[in-house]
Amino acid sequence: MRKPSKVTRRALILCDMDILRKELNCIYKRQQLEYETLDAAKIDEYMASLVCMAGISNACYVVTDVAADACHVCGGTFARLLGFTDEASFRCAIESSDEDFIYNRLHPEDLVEKRMLELEVLSYADGCATELKRAFKASCRIRILNRDNEYIYVDNSTQVLHLSPSGRMWLILCCYNLSADQSPAEGIEPKIVNNSTGEIRCFAFGKRRKRILSEREKEILRLIKDGKPSKLIADALGISINTVNRHRQNILEKLSVGNSIEAVTAATAMKLL
Repeated sequence: MRKPSKVTRRALILCDMDILRKELNCIYKRQQLEYETLDAAKIDEYMASLVCMAGISNACYVVTDVAADACHVCGGTFARLLGFTDEASFRCAIESSDEDFIYNRLHPEDLVEKRMLELEVLSYADGCATELKRAFKASCRIRILNRDNEYIYVDNSTQVLHLSPSGRMWLILCCYNLSADQSPAEGIEPKIVNNSTGEIRCFAFGKRRKRILSEREKEILRLIKDGKPSKLIADALGISINTVNRHRQNILEKLSVGNSIEAVTAATAMKLL
């Protein structure tokens, strides 16, 4: 794998700021899978099938084990195109419910909207009757860095793969494959398909993305970007320093960053301002 350029490394750092992970984790915790007896052999069965599928389609597949907070990944030659391996096939396990090695290569704007789409489809499935939870599939077209550190368009889908004995969401399947359409587009073209009825629901996340930060938080972040300390920000907005500092902390938590400089960088790259 080639060493990323400075610009690329910056992009990777930005993508690691996963602003909706907390909300998705809440959905996972609601499943309360720790109180159920789960058959781990099911994961091996699915992975064996997906390895065969990857050999045919060359796509990358990720099975998220919600109960174990882990991912199981396999891929065909597309994994080599993305720089995950130099071999003709790829398989690994990750001790995280997020496929960060993929997310770290997503375009910052697309990462936000992909997370919104995942939250949409999993929230909806979670509220459905047991027999309907696996009927919905989210699909989108996102930009991912390839092994040459160039963005390419990738078709992505997410769906519930397997339920626990009590009908809770246990295994989630995510698929990545090279898109046949490499023409630029605005947004990720998010859709949710109901495979049982044929209904297709389209989304536009541009406005929702801009509402992640409140107007006051945006004001404060712009002043931080201009180099203003909390005292001058408080004077400029006519609020107390404590209020400014509270907003600053909220911003850091929403953007999953460690300091104000990272917050400005992330919000700018994700076009949240």
